[in-house]
Amino acid sequence: MKGVLLVNMGGPESPEALKSFLSRMFRDPAILPYNRLVRTLLSYIISRARYKKSWKKYELIGGTPLVSATKRTTQALQSLLGNDYCVKYAFSYSDPDISDTLTRFRSLGIGVVHLLPLYPQSSLTTTGSVRADVSKAIGNDPFFQLIFTGEFFRHAGFTNFWVHQIREHLKFHGIENPTLVFSAHSIPAYHVLRGDTYPEAIVSSAAMIADQLGFHYEVAFQSGMKRGTWIGPDLKVHLKLMAAEQVDNLVLIPISFLHENLETMYDLDHELVPYAKDILGFKNVTRVQLPEADPLLVSLLADLVHQI
Repeated sequence: MKGVLLVNMGGPESPEALKSFLSRMFRDPAILPYNRLVRTLLSYIISRARYKKSWKKYELIGGTPLVSATKRTTQALQSLLGNDYCVKYAFSYSDPDISDTLTRFRSLGIGVVHLLPLYPQSSLTTTGSVRADVSKAIGNDPFFQLIFTGEFFRHAGFTNFWVHQIREHLKFHGIENPTLVFSAHSIPAYHVLRGDTYPEAIVSSAAMIADQLGFHYEVAFQSGMKRGTWIGPDLKVHLKLMAAEQVDNLVLIPISFLHENLETMYDLDHELVPYAKDILGFKNVTRVQLPEADPLLVSLLADLVHQI
């Protein structure tokens, strides 16, 4: 039997879990590129300063949707792959973590494990972080034979997944001739200086999807922090420019995500969509939703497993 390990960021299910989630995130050198002592101090300060305010956002969207979506995707993939595979999930910043889940595979006698980070476009902050965590967890342990899938946005199944979601969205809302606005989570600009290809991957992803649909499209980035320089254009600023150009009938597409999370349901739905309508005056702005365990997504993941 072979193992399949889906890895996602994770999400908190209580205020105390959120404090731990933030602390673990900001201790990650892929997130804060400082020495261990500085990261430990900053993670302590940030997690305690931010968790109450952040938890109110989670309460507003009904808790973290990413955890249940990852579980359901794991279950659906297990069903599709069958008994020759054992499919599990792990999170980078909440439980179960990568190390514990690999230990569970060991206890089952499963040493051949296909790791699939659920990030279509690779970044040092996501896929790179998972690689580092896996390396730390197993070192040179000969028991494990790990197969690692990096970015997969070029896979036809990824484009088909988004084309289907967008077409269904347009049909449901009766939208014609939209302007597609692809939005991706921003990353600090210093990662690009270190060779991070994430921005190029986002632009390429959007181009491939829009090409099949035949609509005009824009690409922007969201959810960057106020401190430091983050890659852009920033979605909020870009919406201002589009409003000045009298572009309307916008459809927002969270292209860097496979499952709903705080950045889609709060940052987009509760902040940016109302801002676009109420402040900037757009008449028609909608956002494509992400199903919990879409069959096209599960088929894509299964195909990635079978390709090895």
